[in-house]
Amino acid sequence: MADLTRIYDVLVVGGGNAALCAALAAREAGAGVLLLEHAPRSFRGGNSRHTRNLRCMHEGPTAFLKGNYPEEEFVGDLMRVTGGATDELLARLMIRESGNAARWMYERGVRFQYIQGTLSLARTNPFFLGGGTALLNAYYRRAKELGVGVLYDTAGLGLEIDGGEFRAARVRRRAFPHRPRQARRARAG
Repeated sequence: MADLTRIYDVLVVGGGNAALCAALAAREAGAGVLLLEHAPRSFRGGNSRHTRNLRCMHEGPTAFLKGNYPEEEFVGDLMRVTGGATDELLARLMIRESGNAARWMYERGVRFQYIQGTLSLARTNPFFLGGGTALLNAYYRRAKELGVGVLYDTAGLGLEIDGGEFRAARVRRRAFPHRPRQARRARAG
């Protein structure tokens, strides 16, 4: 549960994979973090609850992947899937960084399993042991250990910005509008 009497440095709106990664990274960098999850605790995580794996580049076999999946092949696969409608520079950045993703996730409690099958994904995609729900549970456990505040049943409605400075976030908590007390001045960016 979050402490609503304190002022947080970072507000993360959402409770899925990307939001939790942002919340964990901010907290590990020393920021006080409050995460708003629209769903109740039992349904937290949005579509991330239904995922099972991620795709990542690697130059050789890993604990959970066969062979290699080099950058050029990954870029080619992405270009085919998108029909070329991809920002290649941004795609290459994402692909290069994907090689570190599984390790980063593992260090925060996510566990993987080796898979076999006809889809040839054993070379390109590490699978989450326990699927998306286990992924989220690992991240939420880590967030709790680090002191990330979490508010369930809370929707972000908007931000109040005055002259480029953040003033407040408007939220709806359990269907009741709420405006937390004013935060420290920060530049909107």
